[in-house]
Amino acid sequence: MRFLGFLAAFTATLYLASPAFAWNATGHRIIAAIAYERLTPKTRARVDELIQAHPDYQMWIRDAPSDPQARARAAFLAAAVWADDIKGDPRFWDDTRKDAQPTPPVAGFPDMKRHTNWHYYDKPYTPDGAAPHTPPVPNALELVRLLKEIRHEPLAQAAYDLPWIEHITGDLAQPLHCVSRFLKSQPNGDAGGNFVFITPGRNLHALWDDAAGTDGSDAYVSKFAADAVAAHPAPERIDRNPMKWIDQGFEVARSEVYSFGIETGSREHPIQISPGYVENARRVAQSQIALAGYRLAAVLNDRVK
Repeated sequence: MRFLGFLAAFTATLYLASPAFAWNATGHRIIAAIAYERLTPKTRARVDELIQAHPDYQMWIRDAPSDPQARARAAFLAAAVWADDIKGDPRFWDDTRKDAQPTPPVAGFPDMKRHTNWHYYDKPYTPDGAAPHTPPVPNALELVRLLKEIRHEPLAQAAYDLPWIEHITGDLAQPLHCVSRFLKSQPNGDAGGNFVFITPGRNLHALWDDAAGTDGSDAYVSKFAADAVAAHPAPERIDRNPMKWIDQGFEVARSEVYSFGIETGSREHPIQISPGYVENARRVAQSQIALAGYRLAAVLNDRVK
């Protein structure tokens, strides 16, 4: 989930129903399903151990199957959504707000911050020559640190890091989490499409978040994962560098997401997006989600043993 926190955009956020997610829960669950099937037995055993050590494990298995293997998979899929879930969890506090008050510590958590700025990297895109802004820090490149430390940290820290690794890896396959478009008419940026209005009450970011569908059932997730893998087999070489993932997502944003031009629309006069654009977004989302699943399996097999 992406927090729209800068003051220059405050007025525009009043018109958004809620902060946008990078893929919805369905998308993150599909990515996790693809990855889980590709973990080595040793990595999967360690991943299952870390998931069980997380303080919120019991919530993740509330409706999980009783079969141990199916339960472990269900917990891994639920953990992939956790970084978005805590956006509305009163146990956690928004550390991006200057006036925010820290919440009391909870046993098992290294900190109670929501880390909303870990979900994206605002690589600037300036199609009309507007002045770019440097991506703020911290950002999604926190993933580099998480990947380094998960191998060596004590169980509690590694258990906390794993859902973040799952989630940010998925986030960086959503093209609009790798970009902010700066225009002369929008000099503070569009926050990854959040300030591009496409229909009444809806923005560009939300369209792409939902491009994989909104059915979170295991049947839908499993079928989408199987179809995505069949349509987009894993490449021989899977890049493990999150900065390269950002670069790839940025290029997809330039070529596919912003293909309608430099319009921004407004709440009163949104851009009219064609059915062909929406269908293409679904195709691109399927490819990006498959790639994210392969990336997640690759980095976990490298780092979690």
